[in-house]
Amino acid sequence: MLKGKNITGRLIAVMYCLVMFELLVRAPEGQVAHHPMWYYSMIPLGAVIIYTIFDKFIKFDFFKEDER
Repeated sequence: MLKGKNITGRLIAVMYCLVMFELLVRAPEGQVAHHPMWYYSMIPLGAVIIYTIFDKFIKFDFFKEDER
């Protein structure tokens, strides 16, 4: 299923999504986070960019044994 896919890029992209989501929903106690809607589009866009960079340009996968 993931043969030939960069697992490191996917893992970093998922971690980016979780961190960005946490940063965007954080607000002081009793207040709602007020951000423009385009802030939330940075989550999937950033994940795609990170995965593309690792898959196409860096081409390093920490989890593949045969590349070490």
